Amino acid sequence: MSLYSSENIVVDREADGSYSLRIDVPGRGVNVITRQLLADLDGALDTLTRQERLPVVVIRSGKKSGFLAGADLHEFARIRDLPAALALSETGQRLFSRLSSLAAPTIAVIHGPCLGGGLELALACDYRLVYDRPDTQLGLPEVELGLIPGWGGTQRLPRAIGLERALQMILAGRRLGARDAFAWGLADAWAASETDLRDQFTKLVLRAVAEGKRSRTRLPLRGWRQRLLESTGMGRRVVLRGTEKLLRNRVPDDMPAPAEALEAVRVGLERGIDAGLAREREAAGRLALSPSCRNLINLFFQREAARKIPEGAARVQRVGVVGAGVMGAGVAQLAALSGFEVVVQEVNPEALAAGLARIDALFAKAVARRKLSPTDAVAKRAVIRGTVTWEGFDRVEVVVEAAIEDLEVKRSLFAEMARRTPPTTILATNTSSIAVAGLQPGLPNPERLAGMHFFNPVNKMPLVEVAQAPGTSPEVIAKLLRFAIDLGKTPVRVGDGPGFVVNRVLMPYLDEAVRLVAEGMSIKEIDTLMRRFGMPTGPLALLDQIGLDVAEHVSRLMAQQLGRKDEPHPVFAAMRQQGWLGEKSGRGFYTHEKKKARVHTAAEALVRQAMPTPVDALPLAAKVADARERLVLLMVNEAARLLDEGRASDGDGLDLAVVFGTGWAPHRGGPLRYADDRGLADIVRSLDALTARLGPRFAPCEGLRRRATNGERFRAAI
Repeated sequence: MSLYSSENIVVDREADGSYSLRIDVPGRGVNVITRQLLADLDGALDTLTRQERLPVVVIRSGKKSGFLAGADLHEFARIRDLPAALALSETGQRLFSRLSSLAAPTIAVIHGPCLGGGLELALACDYRLVYDRPDTQLGLPEVELGLIPGWGGTQRLPRAIGLERALQMILAGRRLGARDAFAWGLADAWAASETDLRDQFTKLVLRAVAEGKRSRTRLPLRGWRQRLLESTGMGRRVVLRGTEKLLRNRVPDDMPAPAEALEAVRVGLERGIDAGLAREREAAGRLALSPSCRNLINLFFQREAARKIPEGAARVQRVGVVGAGVMGAGVAQLAALSGFEVVVQEVNPEALAAGLARIDALFAKAVARRKLSPTDAVAKRAVIRGTVTWEGFDRVEVVVEAAIEDLEVKRSLFAEMARRTPPTTILATNTSSIAVAGLQPGLPNPERLAGMHFFNPVNKMPLVEVAQAPGTSPEVIAKLLRFAIDLGKTPVRVGDGPGFVVNRVLMPYLDEAVRLVAEGMSIKEIDTLMRRFGMPTGPLALLDQIGLDVAEHVSRLMAQQLGRKDEPHPVFAAMRQQGWLGEKSGRGFYTHEKKKARVHTAAEALVRQAMPTPVDALPLAAKVADARERLVLLMVNEAARLLDEGRASDGDGLDLAVVFGTGWAPHRGGPLRYADDRGLADIVRSLDALTARLGPRFAPCEGLRRRATNGERFRAAI
């Protein structure tokens, strides 16, 4: 009979005399911290405190899916005032302090996700045992949501693993697997198998009984670096000041969470854990109501909604990939990793061999980064077959075409694909610049044709645009959405058209960045100002990643199909003639040598020579502010135009696509959310001023002007 049983927690006394506290949140695939779970933990601690003999308490999950994946964000989003936010932080701090103060030593047995509040609970325990599974992750990712750890994480983590390492986890969102957690001192033991887990558990229980409670008032000094930097107040101040400088250079000014987290850590080290907890609590309360937090949590919910499997959409089993270049190889490898049978087609044996070599390299990289075991890599690679004769395409359910961006080539390929596949097979193009409708004429069963636009690198970029052409059946779109979800991606349904959503928004932004170089701004100034805005990389560094030749080709194709007269910058042709194509050639707007990128000053000179432009003699601060306005508002205007054209079902989906596809500053919620927060009237005034000075490319679209006049919004307030 259980000593304590509630909705979420059961406490038992085991045969060996130890006590177990098992967490199992009903109706959830993974454990999350709810208000009721906190209340149940309070009751469980009352029960444990009353026990006369309490040798050791073991805390574990009752779910195979993992330990504890943080707080329930749906409950968190309902907080609307500062007292409620402060109360939630105070409750968690109080309960985890009670857990830490139990008379008996406590052990957390961790498998799968142990994140956010889940890790804070584990940190309140004296010992931690971690099971080495592929999905085991220990981390404090709150800063990624505009928050800080609010239940003692900023105080207990440095005392468990040291200051520098704790700052990596708290500020950079670093997650540790089982072995790294052990190496860093976050885990006291790790297990490689279920048998090993039982053995390690027995050993750790005996150790806990023998050694008892642990004092965690000081920083650990495990290696020479910790002894050198973290053993003295001066050394700790060096670390904190260096980190503060790094944050000033890398974090946008209106993203306050990292600085707040750093200050909570500092206060705790200098004035003690109680003062640190008070500072953590105050910051957690403020941040819970900040615009950046609200936007980031709203994006989380949008992603959650986008990843909901459409009703009635069955999982496909067999996938064909046509073209084994960079994109095709990436799609094939991802499909194999996700459990699909894959057949890859290329035009000749040489091209096929090169494509399969790319796939092999992707598997090798996954093994090197410990994302995959060597045994699993061999098994997953074995499901990919190559062909130059279309063998196996008579059985596939979905084909993803990833050939060159040439309309006639793609039309010829789709005609061949239609002949080689059953009439029910879905034919999807990975085009980034060609309208899907242009591939439909003459194609039998055109209702099975759609767009499925992946982003490079396929294994890292989370977004897939699923484009519905005129006549594409809803069942085909539903099945592709399910396919993307099964690949681990976030699909966004978009309307057909050149560039779909992401490239339509992205290309004017990249184009304007080149104009700014021509006007005299440095490459570094432009990229730095957009990183300060919140982009993960600047526009010119992004052009190097895309490839200057690819950007020119996509820009030209899109302009032709959209009926625009503007041609790609002559800069692209000039750089191509020099062989400066970006990262792949080692030269672009940057030089790329030995994994280091440095500004390519010769490229700046070439841009100004190829595209002579009057230089605006503004002071530097005014020039930077004007450049940011131009770059940002072009994206806002294009996003508004796309919404009016019906390229996205709503503003939420469009913003999600732009954030995940272009890297738009997530804490700003997307270009339409940014426009709403800033005020549409102000956006239109600024665009009108830019139009008067720089020309019609800045003219506000009709829908933007109409909404500003009528006092409307693009998206519902949050």
